[in-house]
This record gives sequence, C-alpha cells and structure tokens, in this order.
Amino acid sequence: MRLFIAEKPELGRSIAEAIQGTQENKQGYIVKGDSLITWAFGHILKLAEPETYNPTYEKWNLNALPLNLPYPLRRIPIHNAQSQLKTIIGLINKNEVTQIIHCGDADEEGQILMDEILEYTKTNKPILRCLINDITPKAIQKAMSCMQSNSNFKGLSESGFARSEADFIVGLNATRLYTLLNQRNGGQGVVSVGRVQTPILALIVNRELENKNHKSLEYFSINGDFCIQDSMIKAPLKIEKEERITEESQAFNIKNLCEGQEASLTITKEEKKEYPPLPFNLLELQAECSRLFGYSPDKVLEKTQSLREKHKAISYNRSDCQYLPENLFAESPQIIECLKANFKEDIGQHNANTSIKSKAFDDSKLSAHYGIIPLQTKLNLDNLDNAELTIYQLIAKRFLMQFYPPCLYQSFKFSFQVKGYIFETTKRQDVDLGFKATFEKEVEPNKESLDFNTLLDSKVATAQSVSLSKEKTKPRPLYTMTTLLKDLNQVSKYVKDEKIKKLLLEKDKDKKGESGGIGTPATRSNHIKTLIEREYISVSKDKKQNIKVLPKGFKLIENLPQMLSGVDMTALWYEQQKEIQKQTLSREEFLKGIHTFILNLIQENKESKMSFNQAEAKTN
Repeated sequence: MRLFIAEKPELGRSIAEAIQGTQENKQGYIVKGDSLITWAFGHILKLAEPETYNPTYEKWNLNALPLNLPYPLRRIPIHNAQSQLKTIIGLINKNEVTQIIHCGDADEEGQILMDEILEYTKTNKPILRCLINDITPKAIQKAMSCMQSNSNFKGLSESGFARSEADFIVGLNATRLYTLLNQRNGGQGVVSVGRVQTPILALIVNRELENKNHKSLEYFSINGDFCIQDSMIKAPLKIEKEERITEESQAFNIKNLCEGQEASLTITKEEKKEYPPLPFNLLELQAECSRLFGYSPDKVLEKTQSLREKHKAISYNRSDCQYLPENLFAESPQIIECLKANFKEDIGQHNANTSIKSKAFDDSKLSAHYGIIPLQTKLNLDNLDNAELTIYQLIAKRFLMQFYPPCLYQSFKFSFQVKGYIFETTKRQDVDLGFKATFEKEVEPNKESLDFNTLLDSKVATAQSVSLSKEKTKPRPLYTMTTLLKDLNQVSKYVKDEKIKKLLLEKDKDKKGESGGIGTPATRSNHIKTLIEREYISVSKDKKQNIKVLPKGFKLIENLPQMLSGVDMTALWYEQQKEIQKQTLSREEFLKGIHTFILNLIQENKESKMSFNQAEAKTN
C-alpha cells in the first residue's frame, strides 16, 4: 500500500481525485483504492526555542549570548498541528504501508517541509519523490508516472535545512543582541534582525538617504526643430551626462551657431517586433497588482494561494519562473476552452490562435516550477471574491497573449549633424498592433500622421529653430511597493564588492527574471510585512503604496555591520550551500562557521552604546 503525503489538504484531495478506486474519507486522511493520502498544513514542525534546550534561555540576557544550542537542532510539533502529525505518524507506521510518496512542492522549501516530517518519524520505508506543478488529475497522474527516489534530492534537502537553521541561529542571536543593547540604553521594543529582511530595509534606507542628500545640478537641454520636405522632426542635442552644459553662455552659443543652418541627415530604418510579455511569476504578478490595484504583496500571495488550492484555478502560485514546459503547448487548447466557458466577456479567449507557439514554451529556461497560468478548470466566477477574480483574469489574459502575434513596427532613427553638433531622435511607426489590439485597449494609434518612410531618401534638413530649457538633475525616486518588488530580484546592481556581486549573479544564473536577487518570490512579502510591523518602514494606504523609512529603521541600519545590513551573507552562504548540495560540505560544518560569526558579532558589540530610540534617530 502506498502513502501519499501532501503539503496541504487541498493537494491531498486533488491527489485522491487522480487515483482510481473507491474513496473513503477519514479523519485527517483519505483511503482511495490501494492508496492512502494524508497531508500537512504547511510546516507542522518548527525549530525548538532556546529554552527547550536550557530553561535559563527563556529570559533574554546579554551574558547568555551567544546561545549554545546543540547540534542537530531539534524540531518540535507546532501546537495546533499535533493531531495531524499524530495521524501522519500512525499512517507511516502501518504495516500495510510499504512505500511513502513525498508530495512536497517542487522547490527547496517543499523538499524540507516533507523531509522534516519523515526525519522526525525516523522511518526506514522506501520514499519516492513526486513533483507536482499542476493539481489537475491528468497532470498529477503524469507526475506519478515519473517519480524518483527521494534520496536523489538529499543534497537539496541538506542545503535547505542548513539555510533554515542558519537563519534561525543568526536571527535569534542578532535580534536578542540588538534588542538588549537598545533596552540597556533606554530603548523599547524588539529590534528584529534577519538575513533577508535587514538588507531589504537597507536598500530602502539607502534610496531615501540618496534622495534626501541629492544636490541638484542645473544644466541646459537643447532641442532642435528640423524641417525635412516640409515635415518637422524635433530632436535633442546628443550629449553624455558627464558633459552636460551648465553654462548659459555655452548653450546660447550652440543655439546661435546651429539655428537656421543646413544639417546633414542620416535616417536608419529597422523592422522590429514587440512580443507579448511572458506569463507571470509571483514577483511580476505582485508588482503588476501593486501598480494596477494597489494590492500588497501579502494580499496577492494569499489570493493566489486560494485560487490554487481552494478553486484549483491556477498552477503553482509561488513560482520564480515565467516560462512554460513545451509539452504544455499541446494542452493549451483545452485550457482556452475552459476560459471560454468561464468568462462571459471577451478577455481575448475567442481569437486566441493555438497554432502560434510563443517563446514562453521553452524547456531550457524552466526552474523547479513554471509560469503561473490558468488550469483546465471550469469555474463559477461568482464563487471568487473581487480580488481573486481580478487576479485570475490578469493571469488568464497574460496566458492568452501567448497565442497572439507580436506587434510589428518600424523604428526610424534620425541623426542631424549641424556645425559639428549631433541631434538625434528615434520615431516608432506601428505596422500591425498584433496582441496589443486586443489586450491594450488604451493603446493609441500613431500620433504622428506622417509616414516616415516618405523621408527615407532625404539627406539634408534645416535647423529651423533651436530652443533651450533649464533643467535640474533629479535623484532616483523613493520606492513604491511596485519598484521595490522589481528591485529585490536584482540587488546585485547596487553591490560594489565584485566577489559578492559575482556570487549573487551566479546564484540566479538559471532563473529568468532574477539577477542577483535576495529572498524568494514566496518569502519577500513576509519580510516586507515584518518591516512594517516592526515600525521600520511605513507604506501609504493609497494605490501608489509609497514607502517611507521610519526613524527606527534609519537607526538600525546606521548601527549594523555590513555583513548583516548588506547582501554579503546571502552571497557567501550560497557559495557554501552549493558545496552542501554536492555533499562535499556537511550541514554541521556549515553551522560551525555560523556559530563563529555570531560569537565574533557579539564580542564586538557587547559594550556598544547604540540605541534605537526614535527621538534620537538621524535621517541624514
């Protein structure tokens, strides 16, 4: 008899649907044919608190740091999941059960979520790994046909355990250290520190400080109006940022020199295509929902979880990938038929051309998951709440775009050379709107009534007028939720240390859309939520969701070492996690290094006078 263990009850019920036989629902599990199906509720075990090892650790005390926790760290049942854990253990120990099927999500977190349960039970029974992305019966049956031994995922599991345990040790000790230092010097409340949340805060702090401390530089922009065959083309003077014109006299000299003069003209034409955007991953979906509807990342995660588990409407919602498996292309007509049945209004489902295979269908660019798409599920949309419906429609439209042609346009680059100065501009002329005609209703036809093709043979023009305008350099804008989310997958661009930058980029080399990021699509929203709850940042309640650093946030980053406030720790851990995955470095050896880091951190800061009192916090 086989025992399937799923992450959540909803997946368990979906697995049962995919198995033939008579079904009998029991308390905490299902009997279906010759199989048993049970489930967790996400993590049902947690790392034991310090006082579990030593009762004196319950009271926070500087002299007790660093906390001396024995290896291996213990996991204990989460209080409200004890009954289900008991059910799982009972099923594993049944004599009739000869094989266990691990059905955790197909990523590192899903791997350790099930493995920690199996480790806890100390079972010696054979374990197979079933990788399920799509929870429709047909897709689950397909996943069951190509299961592997769970031992093939040992390196991934050990790496995941090492990361979660290191995060626990660092967060525990650093949070106690800085909280106690703050309290000793008159502060109040918990000073929360973590490997991911703190660098996110530092990113926001640095942007706000850069914005506040920006010194505007005045300069002149110069634009020419050029006449070509009785048609006017406006083009700015081509100039590098570091060569901006700051002297008014110089600007007027250029104006007087060029105005009314003949210019030699070069026109370069290119035929171009704009392809539909790829299907969403979680981060792109969160950013788009923030931009369009003002939804928080946490809300998008919650609603997509409901769409996946409760309604079985979408594929895996925590995906970091925007590409789709090539074999899913053959199933696309059935998905589109379901969308026709689900939506009364036209969202693009009726004219989708299933002979068009977009570049999204590419096995070489897949990660453990694929892009978020609608499933072959017929829905009564009245059963969705407003946010669920809005997000489902957004996901459906993005999928349907893959079956529309690209937008075809012509690009014309105009280069005017007059008296040694070059004025350049690029004009776009749409030929066929393609997918935009259906999905971008607000798209306007070319504002230019002029057909630029009629100018291609022209070699000269006249600088009919040259205008000057005084400008000021501007700092990069403060973060909104949309721009922060988009930056979290490319923080390496702000890193000056070349080794750290290289490691971050290598970490994401096989992840399309990620370029040296921090956190995962599934966890970033929780980290941002913690920053808000700890009063490090605030987010405006309007649709823009502007982010502002609070005094406590400035003060924390001001006092933390680079290893905690930067992304260095994530990069260096990645280097060691690769070794753990290859099983050339043990989890225990890695954690010994973490203990050494914590010991040094505490010794260097125990006598610090730092305080995070808001009244004392500096913002410049």
